Amino acid sequence: MNFDNIYFCYRLAHMILNRFLILIFFCSSSVLCFGQDTRNVEAPKPPRPAYQAYKKEKKGLFAFLRKSETKRLKTPEEESAAFRARIRQVNKENAKEQNKIDRMERKKAGYFGHKRPPKKRPPGKQKFCKICKIKH
Repeated sequence: MNFDNIYFCYRLAHMILNRFLILIFFCSSSVLCFGQDTRNVEAPKPPRPAYQAYKKEKKGLFAFLRKSETKRLKTPEEESAAFRARIRQVNKENAKEQNKIDRMERKKAGYFGHKRPPKKRPPGKQKFCKICKIKH
């Protein structure tokens, strides 16, 4: 082989390699530029309060003729009264559910409050049950 051919092949390979490296550099830099930045992550916003701190306006038949007033904040006494009313309603619903459960337990009178009917032991070996407060 001739020295000129070897030099030409070397120069050609060097030129192709340089262009390939430049192409890879630009591609990788563009990917890095458009990547997500993890340092600027904002904390999620806290949830809004579940209760309503404003008085609801009563709408009548001719509400569109009335001047709209700005919403007025409730006083602490009004808020506490509304809170107590909500708590009363929740307690009432819980009592209804408990009453329903109690009625279902009374239907299973032989179970004496147990999930399954208790074991029947001979009179000498009976034990006092803490759940139903009888010996069986």
